[in-house]
Amino acid sequence: MSDETLWDFPSDETVERHGEFALTVVRPPFPGPDGVLAAHDEARARAFAEEFGTVDRVLDHRETIPVTELIEVDTRADLEVIRVGCWGGVTQINDPALISLSERFPIEEQAEALADRHPDAVIVAAAEMDLPGADYGTWKIVHPGGARVFAAGFSGEEDWDVVGEVTAVLDAFGITPEQAAAVGVDPAHAPGSFAWDALAGLALKAVSPTDRRGLMASAFRVRRTEDAVVAMEDTWFERD
Repeated sequence: MSDETLWDFPSDETVERHGEFALTVVRPPFPGPDGVLAAHDEARARAFAEEFGTVDRVLDHRETIPVTELIEVDTRADLEVIRVGCWGGVTQINDPALISLSERFPIEEQAEALADRHPDAVIVAAAEMDLPGADYGTWKIVHPGGARVFAAGFSGEEDWDVVGEVTAVLDAFGITPEQAAAVGVDPAHAPGSFAWDALAGLALKAVSPTDRRGLMASAFRVRRTEDAVVAMEDTWFERD
């Protein structure tokens, strides 16, 4: 079956929405916030991409680019491109399939799958999409000690999906109340107004440097799984 038969939209179809999406795996020994990350390993990046749950197979390596370069998702063809950086024990994937407006939560599914494969790892994932009226976001944080939190919903609204305890995550990562308050993280806030991005940033910074300037990553064109295609079409395009 060709790639074209999986999609209802042609490769040059313009996407209707825009977003940001990243999942990071940090394996021990954790470098900590002041650590130095190794140079990008392209072979390991390809192996990670090939095993990622939204990918059926890697079709080709497009280019090696700075990981800080803006990811442009303008057409359906761009939805078939992922970026993976492997810097020693830290791996980051930017994949538009991580966000979904369907009933599934791919960020939760992929983080849990990685946690099963790497039970000693910290996993921090965040994906957000700009929508008319209310932005949508979804986050997942996994600590190898067992603390987890997952959240998904529309900003400012009350109907959120939340699993896990923020306080358990703060304790697991050794984040003090003062550190949390400094970036606006308050466990008493309702999910729709909670600073989920700030919490994810605190968790990631506790185990690795978060300044990615100067680091490179590999961009791959991939064939999607059928499930990923269905969810991405419902998410990135307006159907008639």
